[in-house]
Amino acid sequence: MEVLDPRHSVITNAEVLRLLQGRRKQQNELSKDQRSKILGTVIYETSKYLQETPAVTQSNVEIEKFIRAVASFKLTAVEILQLINLRPVTAVEVQLIVEECEERLNEEQVDSLLAIIQENLSEPLPDDSKVNSTNGKENG
Repeated sequence: MEVLDPRHSVITNAEVLRLLQGRRKQQNELSKDQRSKILGTVIYETSKYLQETPAVTQSNVEIEKFIRAVASFKLTAVEILQLINLRPVTAVEVQLIVEECEERLNEEQVDSLLAIIQENLSEPLPDDSKVNSTNGKENG
């Protein structure tokens, strides 16, 4: 297998979800015999998983605002990505995401980081209102 378009950046789960939704639309426009069954399965399963994560409610504007808001914390790109993808709500969750958190951030900074997360990243949908966008039916 050959990499045709190498990228040196990471993207959030929300961006992956939007990308997959676009690919699903492209696949649906093709005739059945032109569709890739394997690609369809990957799109379906990945979208189904991402529907259960905070990614389903996050917008590009929120993500950009969050990244600007946490710039002063000197977090790595991977730590910021994980904060966006996982949307922690407790100090323990932040400590598990931020490497050497106890040395790098004091308790007030962790609390401040949690407040920024609450302010800038939408809360995930409650379990009973999640809709599986791959087939339009409620999960259950």
